[in-house]
Amino acid sequence: MSDSLWKQFMEFGALFAKTVDLDADEYSYKIAVAERLRRTREIFLERDPEWFEALRRDIASSGLMNRYFMMRLIDLGRTKPGDLWQVIALLWDGDLDPGRMDEFALALRPYNQEQFSVGGIIGFASLLLMGRDPYRFPPYRAQAAKKFLKLVGWDDRGANGDPSRRYELLLEALDEIIRLAPEHGIELRDRLDAQGLMWTVMNVDPTDEWRPGDSAAFRDWRGDKLDSGTESGDAEQSETPARLIISAGLRGGPSPMDGRTQAWTSEAAKDLAYRSSNIDVGPGTFMAKLERQLAGAPRATVLLAAELVYLQVFPLENVTAATKIARVEKVLSWVPGASVELAEELREGLRAKGAFNGGVGFNIQVADHVGWLSRFVEFMTEQPEDLTNAALEDPWAFIGLTQKVPKDWPTIRYSIEFLAWPEYLQPVVSRDHRIKIRNAFAGIIGGPTGDTDLDIAKDLLNIRRAQQGDSDEFVEWYEEPYLSEWQPSGNHAERRAWLVRQNQGGVAMVDSWFGNGFVSLRAQHLGSPSPQSSFDQVQAAVNAGYQHIDYAERKVRAHEFYRFLTQMKVGDLILTAFENTLHLGIITGEAEYADDETSRLRRQVAWRQEAIPNADLPAPLPRLLEEQGSVVDLTDGLSIISAWFESEPVGDATQQEPPAPPQAAVVPQLREATADLASKLHVQREDIQEVIRLLQTRQQIVFYGPPGTGKTYLAGKIARFLAGEEHGDHVKTVQFHPSYAYEDFFEGYRPAKFDGDNVGFSLEPGPLRRIAAEASLDGNRDKPYFLIIDEMNRGNLAKIFGELYFLLEYRDQGINLQYNPHQTFVLPPNLFIIGTMNTADRSIAMVDAAIRRRFAFVELHPQEGMISGMLERFLEANGQPALRADLLSALNREIGATKRDLMIGPSYFMKEHAETDQGIAEIWKYELLPLLEEQYFGQMSREKIREKFGLATIRRKAELDGGSDVGEVPSPRVGSEFAGEAGD
Repeated sequence: MSDSLWKQFMEFGALFAKTVDLDADEYSYKIAVAERLRRTREIFLERDPEWFEALRRDIASSGLMNRYFMMRLIDLGRTKPGDLWQVIALLWDGDLDPGRMDEFALALRPYNQEQFSVGGIIGFASLLLMGRDPYRFPPYRAQAAKKFLKLVGWDDRGANGDPSRRYELLLEALDEIIRLAPEHGIELRDRLDAQGLMWTVMNVDPTDEWRPGDSAAFRDWRGDKLDSGTESGDAEQSETPARLIISAGLRGGPSPMDGRTQAWTSEAAKDLAYRSSNIDVGPGTFMAKLERQLAGAPRATVLLAAELVYLQVFPLENVTAATKIARVEKVLSWVPGASVELAEELREGLRAKGAFNGGVGFNIQVADHVGWLSRFVEFMTEQPEDLTNAALEDPWAFIGLTQKVPKDWPTIRYSIEFLAWPEYLQPVVSRDHRIKIRNAFAGIIGGPTGDTDLDIAKDLLNIRRAQQGDSDEFVEWYEEPYLSEWQPSGNHAERRAWLVRQNQGGVAMVDSWFGNGFVSLRAQHLGSPSPQSSFDQVQAAVNAGYQHIDYAERKVRAHEFYRFLTQMKVGDLILTAFENTLHLGIITGEAEYADDETSRLRRQVAWRQEAIPNADLPAPLPRLLEEQGSVVDLTDGLSIISAWFESEPVGDATQQEPPAPPQAAVVPQLREATADLASKLHVQREDIQEVIRLLQTRQQIVFYGPPGTGKTYLAGKIARFLAGEEHGDHVKTVQFHPSYAYEDFFEGYRPAKFDGDNVGFSLEPGPLRRIAAEASLDGNRDKPYFLIIDEMNRGNLAKIFGELYFLLEYRDQGINLQYNPHQTFVLPPNLFIIGTMNTADRSIAMVDAAIRRRFAFVELHPQEGMISGMLERFLEANGQPALRADLLSALNREIGATKRDLMIGPSYFMKEHAETDQGIAEIWKYELLPLLEEQYFGQMSREKIREKFGLATIRRKAELDGGSDVGEVPSPRVGSEFAGEAGD
């Protein structure tokens, strides 16, 4: 597959090599940039005070660096030149080593974590390397490199790895271009030549010398956007299929659907709007209801409906071309009179890649979107001709009119504005995202110009032009290197899900909510704190208005109102329960107050047509739906709720049952023990498999036994085997001790330094909370995670676990937390816990009965179970005499007569040091006898212990029992994996 992709790239590269002067456009100017950088490096190494200004001029004039990154770099270079010198020296001082790029990134990024993206850092580092050897180290542009590697099928080779690996992968790809070039008649001298060809193929359009078929095939292969044309200063606009429909409609021309009927008329728009809003045709999908609503409608009305459905679905990249075409053709099949076939130009437009991902909103809000488009057509066709002509000649005039359409619906408005003016307006349909993008990059254009939609649209255009520079590179705001600059890491998945209970104060709200498209809280005494208020502001309003209720209830109300006012966002998902069903919707508006005491605080909602049966719901929804309160955060079940929304049928004419949602977090199926694992651990495979079955069914086990039985070692090896060697980070270990507490294990307040020199306390997660959070992430829920608790019985378990005792027994339920009483925590089912207990420290009979009930206890005893015979198997596998096994058996027989739980485990004798008589003597003298003296303290004298358990005595007993020749001394050899594990 990869070979054929490379062949395509090289064939198109050969066409560019024939029609573009690569030397003039790429090679020569980069050599000139490299020469300037070489001279700047000389003054840099001399620590000339002007080194940074020289570097700034070199890079700025090259056009090879993201301008926003450059702006932040200038800030750093002018405020902290010494710090930046030390960072740059990693690549400019000493040997030429591109491998230091990782160290370079780690040193540079902390100066501006949000703005110094990894892609930008690699680009900067590549320029520094180019200043030393441009023929080996050409420049790097993140977006072009990412797109190129994907097109040739190399995007699975670590393209998102560490900086040095990402750059190394580009160099490997350039070497591949050089290798393949002769086969395609291309002459390349070095990597710089290859990079120039790659950059040209990724960013330059075919010339007029190309045959039309080759040009079309190339654009389709490269995945060119519909709006990738160059900007001009006079608002000339390419006629995309969507623009063709809009311009024909606003100019009063015939419909592009049939070529003869004028569909964009006030009468047709009013008729469509009336039928969609006022004709009750019962339940069903959007398309099924629309068909019944359009029954008997005039030809113009049905054609208008087809055009509006086309415009709604045209820009979506998350809807397949087949679905788009089928949806439009379905509406055309209802046109009365002469049949209408979808024109090939319009059909090709639906086959092209979309401009943005409409997500759940564009799927379930089709009716609302078509409703706004109907109002848009009605409003526009009633405007004077000079205004509609101006809107087709000026994007800002177009925005000025769309904002005046009654009952604004911003997402579809932003979409139609983009479709009308794709070369000027952005395919970003979330106002929140538009503001974030504009604010993040506004420094490039000297700051924001205002906060109206028109101001933001103009700012975004100017920012895009500044980012593109002289290239035609399309700025993908939702991809790197831009995404992490306006949407910091960890905040990409903003959407949340909420439960709002419909029965409030004894009043059922379901009919009002569904009939009028909103969700609400009573809030009759709240006052009017503004949306996005802080929690303290909401709490103050609650305290003032709800003095008649208990302070604890006021706290609960404050949290509910705060969630509704501030934490809920447009685009979040809403769920409410009614009788035996769940109803789902998506938030479409900000919080607002209404003059209605039963539903005063409201948010607009687009409710899903089909309800979900409230039975046999997958985890964790049953637990979440049982949580108290009028507003409950359901984000832990977001993947399930999103799947329900995505399953909302749009294009089918018949009702469908929504498919069963995917299971959320489940207990993963653990792999079976292998003979190889058993051989490495020197235990029986059946014994390991029994442990794995216990983990599968109980999820929590304890290995207990005397010292030296390898409890911690076996726990770690089995956990890492089950997690998979590639997921070593899925296994965490913590050790309990007498002073260990809940705050250490789960979460607690820790001293922290805040702004300035102020010191306070912040709530910090412990190891259990951290691994639980990691195991709960969407991409991890089907993978096993393991927490190993070493020396478990040395801690005060009741003090350490606290309310978590409940979760150890009821994994499918949640509990409110000690330091977060308004937050519910649940132990994810894919988190397994393995504890170890040393019976020599404290008998497990003394362990809290609650813990004993919640864990399965697996004894590791030298003479019974899976550890029995381990030392013999180890010695046999390594070709060693049985002396050590005989000595251990004799010693344990002597101990077992009085204290079974204090017998010695085999790992003391599995170390390299134990392979000589001297080593055995030292282990006996410095490890075993001191341990036995402690165990028999107050029961035997020191002399009696040494007489009874001394090496000479035990050797004689082993010999009498028929053991090995005690005088045999094995030859030295490399130790076992158990080396160093004598203390568990």
